[in-house]
Amino acid sequence: MQEAYLKHLIAQKDIPFSNSRIEAFNKIIKHQFLLPRNLENRKQLINALAEDVPTYNAIRPQYSLQGNTPEETFSGKPLDINRYKPHFDSQKTLRMTQNQQNRCKACK
Repeated sequence: MQEAYLKHLIAQKDIPFSNSRIEAFNKIIKHQFLLPRNLENRKQLINALAEDVPTYNAIRPQYSLQGNTPEETFSGKPLDINRYKPHFDSQKTLRMTQNQQNRCKACK
């Protein structure tokens, strides 16, 4: 009798057709942009997304893009993490402070 075994696959690394990239985007939009706003209805959500998606695409640099925004990378701007590294630490500290201030009411 042949033994069965499981092979552990890492989605982004081992499975090219994975949806992990869009799930990562969804997580960022949800946790860094939408939840801190305490939105109450669909209209507020639509208005928030109208502001937040352009910010994500054109203003917020991403470490995975070596400091570029998605818009910069799409337009062909060369990747150069050294231009942005000094700012990452200060931005991380700022995000942590903001996240601590914007915890849900149940977590406070």
